[in-house]
Amino acid sequence: MLAKDIITIMEKYYPLSKQEEWDKCGLQIGDTHTDVQKVMISLNADIPTLDEAIEKGCQMLITHHPFLLDPIVNIDRDDFMGEFIFKAIENHVVVYSSHTALDNVSMNRWLIEALGVHDLQVADQSGISQMATLNKAMPMDEFIDHVEQTYHLEHFKYAGQVDTVRKIAVCGGSGAGFMDEIYGKVDAYLTGDTKYHQAKAAIDHHLLLIDINHHAENIMIEKLKELLEKELDVEIIAGSSPDYYMYR
Repeated sequence: MLAKDIITIMEKYYPLSKQEEWDKCGLQIGDTHTDVQKVMISLNADIPTLDEAIEKGCQMLITHHPFLLDPIVNIDRDDFMGEFIFKAIENHVVVYSSHTALDNVSMNRWLIEALGVHDLQVADQSGISQMATLNKAMPMDEFIDHVEQTYHLEHFKYAGQVDTVRKIAVCGGSGAGFMDEIYGKVDAYLTGDTKYHQAKAAIDHHLLLIDINHHAENIMIEKLKELLEKELDVEIIAGSSPDYYMYR
């Protein structure tokens, strides 16, 4: 199967028109006429991930976070961006990323549905974050345990106090900027990369804020793998995608 045919399938579900204007979704590196027999799906586009794809014999790497999000000043093989580009081209690996295009269609639905919910709806004007009602209302401590187990979190933080959690909102990645749009609508808001003043805002607005870390977006690996396995006649494997942070 040619890489361009796989890209067509990706963009059927996650059209580039859905990405945010600042984003760089789509083909990152490679020849779209490459014959692909094996694809690896990973959260991040970095050198360890590319090395893993090469080691496992993949001709295509599909990631969530795009390699080309940061501007390229020059292509220096001794620089990490240059090293990535040379390595991908020399090993004939096509690199493709679907970031906010996937966010706007599936990411937060996958994250919130994993918690067991109904009555899904958009939570903010951008349309990215999702809001829903838990199938079973829970005391705050029980809900925090539920979040920890659902997302397999090794480390997380939270702020605010509520008695019972019924309605929740979720935005994977860095979604704390949407908080002011969900005050009074939900009991708990789950996102990543929160700051100290946002913890204070959660307390002031009687909201449970749970920072599930940016890495919680790795839910996309298995979900996208399941979707593409129904569409593609190639082998699809899951990348390891470890968290960049180490916790102690």
